[in-house]
Amino acid sequence: MRRHWRVLALIAVLVAIGAWWSARKSVPQYQSHLTVQIGSPKQVLASLDPGTKVDEMALKTDPVRSEALVLTTQGLALRVVNALGLELEFDDPTIARGRYITNVQVDSTPPSGRYALVLRGASGWSLRNAADSVLAFGPYATPAAGPGFQFRVRPSSANATLAFHVSSPEEAAAWVSGGLTYSVRQGTNAVDIYYTGTDATLVPGTLNEAALQLRLGGIQRARTIAERRRTYISEQLDKARVAYQERLDDLQQFKEHQAISDLPAEQQALVNSMQLFEQQRQQLLVQRELFQQALDRDTSTIGVEALNRLSAVENVSANTALDFQIQTLLKLYENRRTLTAGTLGLRTGNPQVRAIDQRIVESTQALREAVQASLSSIDLQLKATQKKIDDIRAQLQSFPGMQSRIAQLELEADIQQQTEKYLLGQYESARLEEATITPYISILDGASPAYAVGTTVRQKVILGLLVGLLLGLGGAFFLEYLDQTIKSSHDVERVLGVPVLGLIPFDAKFGVQGNGTRVPVALVTAGASDDPAAEAFRTLRTNVTFVGAEKPIQVIAVSSPGPGEGKSTTACNLAVTLAQNGHRTILIDGDLRRPLVHRAFGLLQEPGLTDILVGRAHAKEAVRPEVMSNLDVLPSGSTPPNPSELLGSDAMHSLLGEFRREYEYILIDTPPVLPVTDATVVASVADATILTVRSGDTEEAAAQRALDQLRRVDARIAGAVLNGVNRTRDQYYTYYSYSKRPQERGRRPAKSLRSKIADWF
Repeated sequence: MRRHWRVLALIAVLVAIGAWWSARKSVPQYQSHLTVQIGSPKQVLASLDPGTKVDEMALKTDPVRSEALVLTTQGLALRVVNALGLELEFDDPTIARGRYITNVQVDSTPPSGRYALVLRGASGWSLRNAADSVLAFGPYATPAAGPGFQFRVRPSSANATLAFHVSSPEEAAAWVSGGLTYSVRQGTNAVDIYYTGTDATLVPGTLNEAALQLRLGGIQRARTIAERRRTYISEQLDKARVAYQERLDDLQQFKEHQAISDLPAEQQALVNSMQLFEQQRQQLLVQRELFQQALDRDTSTIGVEALNRLSAVENVSANTALDFQIQTLLKLYENRRTLTAGTLGLRTGNPQVRAIDQRIVESTQALREAVQASLSSIDLQLKATQKKIDDIRAQLQSFPGMQSRIAQLELEADIQQQTEKYLLGQYESARLEEATITPYISILDGASPAYAVGTTVRQKVILGLLVGLLLGLGGAFFLEYLDQTIKSSHDVERVLGVPVLGLIPFDAKFGVQGNGTRVPVALVTAGASDDPAAEAFRTLRTNVTFVGAEKPIQVIAVSSPGPGEGKSTTACNLAVTLAQNGHRTILIDGDLRRPLVHRAFGLLQEPGLTDILVGRAHAKEAVRPEVMSNLDVLPSGSTPPNPSELLGSDAMHSLLGEFRREYEYILIDTPPVLPVTDATVVASVADATILTVRSGDTEEAAAQRALDQLRRVDARIAGAVLNGVNRTRDQYYTYYSYSKRPQERGRRPAKSLRSKIADWF
């Protein structure tokens, strides 16, 4: 967080500003609620046919939640829109429609368009279309009428122009269904219904109308079922009456023509049996017709309404397979309504919804097969019953012709009479049940006055700030995760497993001359500077001398994993500090590919190391003596074609042996370890190697590979130098800041405070 505080602060501020902007642009929301009590539709549906199993649906589903789910349907929303004329909306959602107009009526198919209501103070109003043409005007007592709509304007003393438009019923219904929510009170059949909208004057009225439509919709569904049953029985009753009258006419005509009135007892017994079988046949025909009507739609699924009609078939509960399939489908439909209910419900493309739809299709196919099997069974029963009737008729034909004819006509007339009586009883029962249906949804409390909901601008800004802080924190951790570079001494010890010999602070002024030009190597230790960087190199000198306390070191190679990581600067300044401490020191520029040491001290590059190794010069000719007190410098010399071979040659070993006799410390600036093998060649003959890494630049993997290459040649790793340290990245750096100009801090505390603030930002 300390390293990436700018990212954290920027994200937090941006999110807070975005929250403030969205809060200023957002439209206030208002809410109202009411409570209804939902009775189980089981009793109402069961009263339509006591012999059916329709009421069993209530045992397997939650009737209260099932009825409340109707609130989320488009059908209910459309009825609310039509009742209140919600297709007419003001363009500005902050304008309350109820404050200016009332008694809105919109046609079922209104033409879409944009209009403007102009209030002219006490003089009245005028209605204009999109072309600014006047459609109507008048005083406030006169209704305003436009194409497909009309309303009354409330008296107002204001002078204003209110733009509005007429949308489609489906668009308005989407807003209604999206604003309706509900919650079932635990352990009760009471349901709290809420409606949220932007118009405080319309919210309570819309909620009341939605509850009313829910109440009327429940009773209407029950009445529709009762009406369909009564209509079907009425049609069958009319047919039975016509058939009965025809049989009576036939019997009367035959008796008048043949003058025969009574039949023997045996014939009468056969006639009675025939009457019973005929009555059974009529009942089977009624059941078959009900089955056929329930499956009259050739679709892949059967709706709940068709299932209710199928459940209404008499004695369907006796068929175990058919009853099981009906109840299974009803349960699947209820599960689907539960998943897709409300604005937070799942959509049709959701995998769970598709799985339930697939199960519904499969259960529908199983139900069709069960119904088909039931129809086949009824057909077999009809054939068996018809055969028995035909057998009795054949027996009756063996009697004298006239008597048999009379018996047959009387039997047919009696059968039709019994059928008519049965259907008449069913018809009267259906009429009574239809008339006695009562609502099973009661509105306990009307809609409450609208009250504001949602968060205020201040709350949204605070919430946005908190969310921004969390996002910024995540961004900081993500940047830290992406940044695989070495940044602190802890990273050096964790990745390389070697001690940290020095922490060299970063300063943008390093290497900048008075004319603004930058030198490649900054000698910050030259002179008696008390700069924190100079003090850091002196600390490095102390740590290097302590490393040699246990096992003396004389030849020290300074390298880095890659270029630009400060190895040359470290080698030069370490050599200067060793010389300042009175140690006889020589600095050798072993970087034969990109030498920088001669530029740091303002020396000529030639003659140098390569010239000595190839025999073109002697050491006394190439070494620059006393560049600084106790410090000699050997430049790189001319650039050779084979640097690695020269550095590993016998001449190099001999030269180092000669220097060991003359100097206390021999520092060799080598090329980077990873690009070339020069550094490993020198490190193999040196007493110790110092690996220089740059904070925030050297990658952990690169430093690890460089260390592994040095260890493969059995190089002794004295430690690492962390270059370019930022004081906010390494807590150990505070020591150097503490020692800088204490007298100034004491005399000028205000300047010190400003410096601290500047460093923080």
